Amino acid sequence: MVQEDWRHDLAFSLIGFGLGAATWSLGGGAWLALLAAAGSAALARHTLGPSRDRLSTTESQQLADRLSNERERHEATQQFVQRMLDVVPMPIYVKDAAGRIIIVNRAQAEQWGLAREEVIGNTSFSMAPDPERARLTHEEDARVLAGESIYKEEHTLDGNHGAEQFRVIAKARCEDPEGQPVIVCARFDTTQWRQAERTVQQALAREQLLRQRNQDFVQRVLDVIPDPFYIKDRNGRLLMVNEAFARQRGRSRESVIGLLSTEVELTPQLAADTRREDETVLEGISISKEQHYLDPLTGEDRFRLISKRPLSDMDGQPAIVVAHINITRWRIAERELERLAHEDALTGLPNRRHFLTEADRLASSATRHGHPLSLIIFDLDHFKQINDRHGHLVGDVVLRQVAMRLREQLRSEDLPCRWGGEEFVILLPMTDVEMAATVAERLRKAMAGAPLHVRDGDADAHVDVTISGGITARKLGETLEECLARADRALYAAKDAGRNCMLQG
Repeated sequence: MVQEDWRHDLAFSLIGFGLGAATWSLGGGAWLALLAAAGSAALARHTLGPSRDRLSTTESQQLADRLSNERERHEATQQFVQRMLDVVPMPIYVKDAAGRIIIVNRAQAEQWGLAREEVIGNTSFSMAPDPERARLTHEEDARVLAGESIYKEEHTLDGNHGAEQFRVIAKARCEDPEGQPVIVCARFDTTQWRQAERTVQQALAREQLLRQRNQDFVQRVLDVIPDPFYIKDRNGRLLMVNEAFARQRGRSRESVIGLLSTEVELTPQLAADTRREDETVLEGISISKEQHYLDPLTGEDRFRLISKRPLSDMDGQPAIVVAHINITRWRIAERELERLAHEDALTGLPNRRHFLTEADRLASSATRHGHPLSLIIFDLDHFKQINDRHGHLVGDVVLRQVAMRLREQLRSEDLPCRWGGEEFVILLPMTDVEMAATVAERLRKAMAGAPLHVRDGDADAHVDVTISGGITARKLGETLEECLARADRALYAAKDAGRNCMLQG
């Protein structure tokens, strides 16, 4: 890690600094020792040797002065080295092969809680807080003296306050001017950074947990929505879907995440529409529309409202949020209401109101183009007796079967209608009265030609049905109401004539 590398480099830079300082400090003392030895030998030769080897008083004084100066320089050098080490805020100390401390900076002495003078000459093993640490120090020193460099991080608890501490420890070997091995130790306190790192990691973990909880909450909210709802990225891949979306496609929620929305679309045409619309939404344009399609499994009509909006996801990337609202039952209900508004609920024929609306339109067209327009009105003979004998439920079945036979005898452009009760009206565009009479007679024969088969309680029953009616052709300038009135009079004339007949009015 980058963080570990800079600590490692710093630690060994400090060791290099300590090694240089130790060599400088130890080197001055060794040189002074050599000077002292040389001075002693010269004095001996002056006292005991031949006269040519004797030093004059002036020369002896000069040598003594030089020795004194070197001693002062040595002391100044030692003090300068010590001041340099004391400036370093990290603990540094040097010890000999036996573990005796020979140099220590202020930071290390303060960490041990002792004066520098109390530390010098003691072994690092005796400074260890416990036997186990002393044993470990002894083992590490042996490894360093064997040529190994040590770099490690320790996590300990402060013995006085119980506070945790983190520190990087680096140890390396060097030799003093006399060739004797020494160990330079540097300690770098990383507690502040480690604790800060832990705080950041804990904060990150909390944020990740909070984000996951928020996402779970959003998922639960979406799952409450009864209709499909989903979010996809700019490429169309699903990021989040609710249970309704997965259920509609017969898959689990987890199995569709990451798929293209077009891969799980209900029909190829819907998939093509989706691709085209997604491009529009990513341009910043919202889409709201109604869509009609056939269920691929049942073939039934389906209606839905679709809302597509652009948004940015949690990472600021473009995304599309889509909501489907199933309006099939409302559209079917509307169809049913529309049907009931112009259709007779019992027979399925147009009701009176729809008939009058369409008849006015056809009459206006006939007048404008000069085309003939005829009308037939009929009812069932003795229908009350059918109700009295078999009941109203059977009577309703009879009316439905009469309506079916009526449709079978008419053209698609003809307009039949249940006028009310057992009475029916037929408007025949492009038809004169003679042609209308032919249709009426064909219809009368269809009704009387075969009995109607009905279920009367637990038994089958056969009901004979005849009809009586009136036939008219609309006269020039005559209103539809007037034409109906003439046909109605012809109907009553047919009944007076013995029923089961169709008369012109």
